[in-house]
Amino acid sequence: MSNIQVTSRISARIFCAALLTSLGLFGCGGETPGDVSVTIQASQAPPTVSATSPGNGTTGVALNSSVSAAFSTTMASTTLNAAGFSLRPTAGGAAAIGSISISGNTATFTPSTSLTANTQYTATISGSVTDTLGNALAADYNWQFTTGAALDTTPPTVSATSPANNATGITLNASVSATFSETMTNATLNAASFTLRRTAGGAAVTGAVTVSGNTATFTPGASLNATTQYTATITTAATDGAGNALAANYNWQFTTGAAPDTTPPTVSAIVPTNNATGITLNASVSATFSEAMANATLNTSSFTLKPSAGGPAVTGTVNVSGNTATFTPSSGLAGSTRYTATIGAGVTDAAGNALGSSYVWQFTTGAAPDTTPPTVSTTSPANNATGITLNTSVSATFSEAMTNSTLNTASFTLEVYRGASVTGTVQVSGNTATFTPTASLAGNTRYRARITTAAMDAAGNALAARYTWYFTTGAAPDTTPPTVISTSPTIGGTGVAHNSSLSATFSEAMNNATLNTANFTLRRATPGNPLVGGTVNVSGNTATFTPTASLAANQQYIATITTAVTDAAGNALTANYTWNFTTALAAPSGTAVLTWDPVTSANLSGYRVYYGTTSGAYIQVRGAGLNVGNALTYTITGLTSGTRYYFAVTAIDTSNNESAFSSEVFKNIP
Repeated sequence: MSNIQVTSRISARIFCAALLTSLGLFGCGGETPGDVSVTIQASQAPPTVSATSPGNGTTGVALNSSVSAAFSTTMASTTLNAAGFSLRPTAGGAAAIGSISISGNTATFTPSTSLTANTQYTATISGSVTDTLGNALAADYNWQFTTGAALDTTPPTVSATSPANNATGITLNASVSATFSETMTNATLNAASFTLRRTAGGAAVTGAVTVSGNTATFTPGASLNATTQYTATITTAATDGAGNALAANYNWQFTTGAAPDTTPPTVSAIVPTNNATGITLNASVSATFSEAMANATLNTSSFTLKPSAGGPAVTGTVNVSGNTATFTPSSGLAGSTRYTATIGAGVTDAAGNALGSSYVWQFTTGAAPDTTPPTVSTTSPANNATGITLNTSVSATFSEAMTNSTLNTASFTLEVYRGASVTGTVQVSGNTATFTPTASLAGNTRYRARITTAAMDAAGNALAARYTWYFTTGAAPDTTPPTVISTSPTIGGTGVAHNSSLSATFSEAMNNATLNTANFTLRRATPGNPLVGGTVNVSGNTATFTPTASLAANQQYIATITTAVTDAAGNALTANYTWNFTTALAAPSGTAVLTWDPVTSANLSGYRVYYGTTSGAYIQVRGAGLNVGNALTYTITGLTSGTRYYFAVTAIDTSNNESAFSSEVFKNIP
């Protein structure tokens, strides 16, 4: 509220009398009436803060900012001091040190040093500050703001160049670019700070510098010289957005290639092929060239598609990947229609050589669009299959080509039946989509796989209904190492026949390929003796080592099965398994004479004699077809003295079948 001036017209005599009376005096002089102007100073309302900078709640405030407050009236500058205008971190701490200046109705606090980054500050105008009439602020005025990140003081660097340093074979119309580690001050990247010149010396190459993002590109005004090394330089005049300059000039070299290419390009392949028929209505049309092209020359003006019988050109887009340009129609082609595709003569290769003449080919589309929904023809695992391995993938093969993008983890799912979903990925190959779980499945668990109606064929037809199938996994993998549960000869066995084989029986089915002469070995216990030669055969859970020659007499042998031996699940023995045995003394050959009671029968044709060193496991057969009659004895020679043998005799009928078996007997050969 401003000063109020009240003017009153009163008699000079009355005013004088009243004044003198108040002073205890008398006499006012002349009696001439007159007018006098009286100014009355009225009291003023308290001042207020009308605006602040930064505003309350502002974020990202620069660290070198000043803080100001605008008042509703002129303030007494003496009250706007460090006590009346303060700034401190909101979370606590010392007040910021600075100076206060006043301009008009605005007071500004300027910190002596930069503010702290990413910090909320509270600015306070004390209730003690007054205006020029002495009216104080009604109460303390507070507001907050938050500073931005710390000032960038790191010099920029060149992170990549094109061409790369020491690159060779660079085309003569190449541009030269440098990519920086951060956003640059674009105005500092110009023909003075970004130069190109021949390394061997000479004037700088004329050209223009443009900036896109963090990359500055120098485009020469004319083609470079062939087979020449050039040096590109970015000087320290280039600065980043914060004004930091490169730490030092950055230089790199490259060498141009041979003289310009003057060979016109050719079309080396087309899709569809010329005069192809039955082309799908959503097909794209592409042409592959003999060399890299000037992509800008391949567009909907130079690459066109029209009905051969006449009519407007097909609308679409042209994209280039590598040496291939593809025309993609905006909508499906007409069915059973012949089309003409044309590549204009004006398209050029990267060196500017034109095609020379238009390239034209034709093809015919197939019948009307496919409107038949696809179906799932097979699944793996099959529906209700059991014993499925835990690392299996789940796949569905469709009746036709699908839109691969519609087969994903949203449309192809796997879950525990009435349980949690399984995470995984979906891949498509041909007409088959495969869901591969991220981790192995649980053992002995029923799973449900689903393909939803979001899955569509190449024509956009969805499955008519959701397809569901089930399967059950097998048991969890075997992780138990196998063990040797018995051996022959037994551990520490003695008197072992010289022609014995060795065997080891395991606790479970083994990987037979791991049971061989490298992993199942035999050697004499005496140091320095080589391995015994032999062969290894496997029957059931038993591996047998058969020596190539008879073992030495009265010698201790050590048999070893190594940890390279694994069970069918790949679990190895936890440690090498070894055992020893000792062979029998050498002795002269012994003889055994067998006698038996004759068996009278018209069906008998003879007898057969069996013998061996192990009960039920005979190592030889003798006497096949011994005559029936009075031959009730049989002499076996060549036996080892001091060895226990088992003997048995069978009767053979006229069909050469063993019709009777004598009791097994044993005998020690003297």
